[in-house]
Amino acid sequence: MVGVLKKAVLLLFATALLFFPTGCWDQMDPEELGIILTIALDQAPDGRVRLLAQIINPKALVGGGQGGGMGGGASISFFRNISSEGNTILECIRLLSLHAPSKLFFSHNQLVLISEELARNRDIEELMDFFDRNQQFRRNNWVLITRSDPSSIMGSPGVTQATPSQRIVSIIRHQDLNSFYPDIRLGEFIKNLEDEGGDVFAAGIQIEPNEAEVRERLAGEVAGNGNYDGREIIGTLIKLGGTAVFKDSRLVGWLNERESRGLLWIRGKVKGGEITVPCSPEEADGQNKSFSLEISRSDARLQPEISGEDLNVTVKINVTATVHEIECMEEVGSPAFLRSLEKGLASAVQVEVEAALAKAQQEYQSDVFGFGEAFYRKNPVMWGDLKPNWPEIYRNLPVYLEVDARVTRTGLITKPVEVSR
Repeated sequence: MVGVLKKAVLLLFATALLFFPTGCWDQMDPEELGIILTIALDQAPDGRVRLLAQIINPKALVGGGQGGGMGGGASISFFRNISSEGNTILECIRLLSLHAPSKLFFSHNQLVLISEELARNRDIEELMDFFDRNQQFRRNNWVLITRSDPSSIMGSPGVTQATPSQRIVSIIRHQDLNSFYPDIRLGEFIKNLEDEGGDVFAAGIQIEPNEAEVRERLAGEVAGNGNYDGREIIGTLIKLGGTAVFKDSRLVGWLNERESRGLLWIRGKVKGGEITVPCSPEEADGQNKSFSLEISRSDARLQPEISGEDLNVTVKINVTATVHEIECMEEVGSPAFLRSLEKGLASAVQVEVEAALAKAQQEYQSDVFGFGEAFYRKNPVMWGDLKPNWPEIYRNLPVYLEVDARVTRTGLITKPVEVSR
């Protein structure tokens, strides 16, 4: 793992060299740069902003430092977090230079974290203005809203990756395994802010106890070979999940993981994940036997309709899935059964979409689905009349769902193994 990190750091340095022409009086060596991987924004007293920046330590990475600074002895930290407080983001960055030994370099920044408290109390447009103007921050940065203290996330120790920044990016890259949160980049987030009639959203991130370690220590206590007394600090994990929902540029609430996928169904951004279908309608409560399907592809289309003063929107969703696990004794190869399974898949998708609509449209009254933008594209002139009253129109807007579900593969067998008794 250290070898891979060495190559990554050397590549960062080689890329950084491109920004500094050789032979110039103001040339700066890469070793003099403080390469930032993550910045986090948090609420500070008196309406100010607290900025935290995570700087990698190239000496630890190239030299094989131990344990991200969590160990004892002469171990060297792979990263260091520094912070400052100011009235603006730029002021915070300039104040960081008072105790940063290297020139801060943001072109390799990967994550922008914003605390829940700050997102509720400060217009997100004001915060994004800095990133929209600054050339060092690339549009492919990920935007996340923290449900835990940002410093606890940025300081979370790890084993498989040297820095929390690298660990978070690796988790995001596997988002298609569940589609339980949106993977929103800085460029898309800013674009959504500028869209007509729409509201922005972003993934949530938090710190959770490592349940495996909790069970291990409890088991040790029961066995009499551990010293867990209920006060020992349990290891933590970084978790991404859920969606932060904004209205009028401020955070107003959260969608849980299933509601988040309901949002992504409408946005046509479900890339994969598992979805459960009951074996029969009588087992729709989810407590009994079921099929486990793997989503292979999906897309969606919004069809706004304007008839006089009556407005509605139809959401057409196409989903394809494959059978991966079966708990009930069924012959899955017959056409009749496949049609029944596809009907169950369509119902399962509809349940998630309706849950997202109930939470965002009715409770938060936030147009994270882009319905307003769809009406604007359909008739920009009419949108001028709709826009002033859009919040009220949106809250009562009829939404019709059409889900076309297809099951393409059922695996290597058509019937589960039945044990003789």
